[in-house]
Amino acid sequence: MPRRVLRAGIFLALALLPASSSFAFGIQNPQDTLAEPVLVEVQLGRITSGTMEGFRSVDEVLLPLSGVLSLSEIQYRRLPDSTIDATLQPGTRHLLIRAAPGEIRLDGRSIPVPPGALLEQRDEIYVGSALLGELLGIRFQISWADLLVSVLDPSTLPVGRRYAREQSHRAARFGEAGVRPDLVLGLDRRGANGAVFDYSLLLPSEDVLGGGAYSAGLGVGVLGGGLEASAATVGRPSDGDIRVDAAWSGVWRTGRWMTQVRLGDGSSTGPRERTLRGIALTNAPYRRPAYLGSETFGGRLGPGWQIEAYRGGRLISLDSADALGRFSLDVPLRYGENPVDFIAYGPFGETREFNQTYRVVGDLIPARTFEYGVSLGQCRSSLCQATGNLDLRYGVSRRWTLQGGVEQFWRDTLPDLFHPYASVTGNLTNSWLVQIEAVGGAVARGALSFEPSVDLRVTTEYNRFATGTTLPILTPSDRRSQWTSTLYLRPTPRHWGSLYVDGSLDWIDALHGQSTSGRLGLSFMAREIRFVPSVRFQNDAPAAGPRVNQTFWGLNTFILPQRDLGKFFGQVTGRTTFEMRGAASSSSSAFLSRYLARWLRVEVGGAWMRGTGTTWSLLLSTQIPSVRAYTTFTAPSQGGASASQFIQGSVLYNQARNGLDLAAGPSLERSGVSGRIFLDLNNDGKWQPGELLLPDVRLRLGTVSATSDSAGRYHIWDVQPYEPVLLVVDSASLKSPLWIPTYGAMSIEPEPNHYRVIDIPIAPGGVMEGRVVRETVTGLIGVGGLPLILVDSRTHAQRKLTTFSDGDFYAIGVRPGEYLLKVDETVLARLGLTAEPVKFTLAASEEGGTVEGLEIRLR
Repeated sequence: MPRRVLRAGIFLALALLPASSSFAFGIQNPQDTLAEPVLVEVQLGRITSGTMEGFRSVDEVLLPLSGVLSLSEIQYRRLPDSTIDATLQPGTRHLLIRAAPGEIRLDGRSIPVPPGALLEQRDEIYVGSALLGELLGIRFQISWADLLVSVLDPSTLPVGRRYAREQSHRAARFGEAGVRPDLVLGLDRRGANGAVFDYSLLLPSEDVLGGGAYSAGLGVGVLGGGLEASAATVGRPSDGDIRVDAAWSGVWRTGRWMTQVRLGDGSSTGPRERTLRGIALTNAPYRRPAYLGSETFGGRLGPGWQIEAYRGGRLISLDSADALGRFSLDVPLRYGENPVDFIAYGPFGETREFNQTYRVVGDLIPARTFEYGVSLGQCRSSLCQATGNLDLRYGVSRRWTLQGGVEQFWRDTLPDLFHPYASVTGNLTNSWLVQIEAVGGAVARGALSFEPSVDLRVTTEYNRFATGTTLPILTPSDRRSQWTSTLYLRPTPRHWGSLYVDGSLDWIDALHGQSTSGRLGLSFMAREIRFVPSVRFQNDAPAAGPRVNQTFWGLNTFILPQRDLGKFFGQVTGRTTFEMRGAASSSSSAFLSRYLARWLRVEVGGAWMRGTGTTWSLLLSTQIPSVRAYTTFTAPSQGGASASQFIQGSVLYNQARNGLDLAAGPSLERSGVSGRIFLDLNNDGKWQPGELLLPDVRLRLGTVSATSDSAGRYHIWDVQPYEPVLLVVDSASLKSPLWIPTYGAMSIEPEPNHYRVIDIPIAPGGVMEGRVVRETVTGLIGVGGLPLILVDSRTHAQRKLTTFSDGDFYAIGVRPGEYLLKVDETVLARLGLTAEPVKFTLAASEEGGTVEGLEIRLR
């Protein structure tokens, strides 16, 4: 029987009995105490509650032990001689309570029992709320006026931990915000919208027009995509060489056969991207999801156990053991490292923890997924006249992906190049990764990686280059083969997590000779300073000439703020470099940096190099929401001092207010949201003249937040286009507690290069109150603990509430509209009663409407 139905039945039975009947509670006053019987509602936060028989002793209440343990989901058993044995989690602590001798033991340790805090009555043990709270690690609060005993923070109880897990599960199902969007707005593919202008200027102190650099770009939203054009100087501006690019791109996230198209200047498809002017289209995701697939993890615990998987503190999977204690988790895997922590919860609060690491290489695509890419156009470099690519990929399984295609280059006076290619990438095991690739007329490549944990990674790669190609484009022109190996090792992650070793070794065989180079470095922290000593060598053996060997010793440091240096110097950061070639120093540098204000950073220092001397420098970095600027002063030991100024920013057209906004930029192919926040008095979701605009309202769009200004307007910029993002209003920032956001959350798919105009309505909620009564021969009696359902007649949305002990009910934050209020039909059927629903209308008002005097009669 549901607990709320049982509570309603108890309250109803009490309402029908004479007030003088002492057996309404089923107990009598004990002979040896002044405690009087009382019926109270025990409430554990907002999680659960239950009506229980207890005793009032002065200002304390004695609660039934079995009832509180059951409500808290604590495992217990009854033993002979009026004894209860409970198991408290976590830690599997044993609590033993004997009523007859008045004895309490916790893990074998005797607990003092205050006088009158322990009572036995009709095979039930009653414990004082203060003593019981101390035993369970909680605190009871008593309201005799409401006959309510509440626990404000039940998070340490098994029921509290279960509730927290359920909230995490809900957040895992519905997204990071843990909410479902009430409104979904896709791409707006109508005409042209908005405008974005990017600019950058590099101004040297000498020859400003001839020696600087300039760029400008303009973007608008067209048919749901982005149309951009840009121009930038190449080399010295005085030479007049300007590069111009223009393109339109569109994205269809849910498209099956095509998801992206780009017309104009852009990049080619395939594993070796290059710039071209033409067309490129693909069915690959615009932004590839972080998750590739899932790995099954199974085992056996016991019946009733629940197991959860966490990555970075976030719940990613869960399962419950079956009747035989078996479980199976599908752990979603993302590209890269996947350290997963598993936590298992027993039916009575027991916990077990363990972990495992999974790895996924970035070249894999989801299982049974086919992707293609096609590009064709004019080369934007002097290496070729035109180029084309056809790229095909198929995910054989979560661990293996096949790829193949063709690269074509058309050249003027040189022979055209045709390169068919094929590759296979896969995880041999969780620790071993292999990749094999062959490109006709270019290269044959094999790579192997061993990574058993995040503390060890070893990779090796071998390339064999074709030598018969005239002026190759995909490979170095004079190279025959190359072998590269890398190492990363963190030897003692538990005690010295900041200590790691990294190294690399390269061997190159070229037409002009051979070359071998390597590096071995160490990194560790000591007193807020990271030291990075290293040694590297270079061995060149030219085909004609003597062999050259060089060894370099280096030490780099990164200095974090030293708080004990005081308020000013304690916020200074630093970095230094030092390198020796053989026994003689070859270069060194040292720089100090500090923020003088939130938007202004200064860096001062110098660098020395053998043969050129010392160069002193001063850098001022300014970044405010409207512009980004870097001012640099340099003074070399040889030559005169110089300065340069770099400025970068964006100008945005905000169509919501028909004005211009400034941003630090760059802003091309970015997007934003703008509009008004208003009090929707007529409940139509649209702003009408005369409706109040709301200032100082906070809202969040994804990870970016903003606050409406004095005119109720807001704007948020620098949002990733094409990807759905949640727009949520912070209800705590609304000036009236009766006001409610019409949409708890909105899912928005922004378009590039303009603001999406969205006005946000706030509903002027109100208050509804009344009473549920029962007709008796002596008159109307209030009925407490009765569940009610409030139904919105327009949207059919339901809201549940429960009557207080005297039959009154109260609801705040009710949206304006027409409603139907009724008693839960299952409760009426169980009690054999009837009740007519009540219809009412809540009018909209800036101060909040009120409906009083509602009455539901039980017959």
